[in-house]
Amino acid sequence: MTEQEADEFTTALSERYVEIQKYNSHNKELLNTWNDAIDTLPPDIKHNFVEKYNRLTRESSS
Repeated sequence: MTEQEADEFTTALSERYVEIQKYNSHNKELLNTWNDAIDTLPPDIKHNFVEKYNRLTRESSS
């Protein structure tokens, strides 16, 4: 995976994860599945995901 592909992947993943949390907070099984999948990401991709996710959650709470 190129750096650009990894960036696009983590951007899409973090945006979708925010939506899943927002609209499916009652669905613990779905959230657990996403959390499990995120935990298996390679460290560099997981780090980028976490940074983007944190930025999105800060922006949405402003």
